[in-house]
Amino acid sequence: MVIILAVFIILALYDLPRFIRKKEPVKVFVVYVFLMAASLAVSLLLAAGKRPASPARWIEWILKMIGVVK
Repeated sequence: MVIILAVFIILALYDLPRFIRKKEPVKVFVVYVFLMAASLAVSLLLAAGKRPASPARWIEWILKMIGVVK
């Protein structure tokens, strides 16, 4: 798991100067951070031997939470 964290830190440090140099909009930076965080979470779960929940279960949980599905 330490290797995965190191790889993500290296990738972030490699990409951030490009964003600053090109003066990308904030939306691009937010999307980048979201995708990196999501992929880091999935990678750490897989490295720990735990399989992440499927997107279908997430959608079903959200729909039940807002009351669309009983």
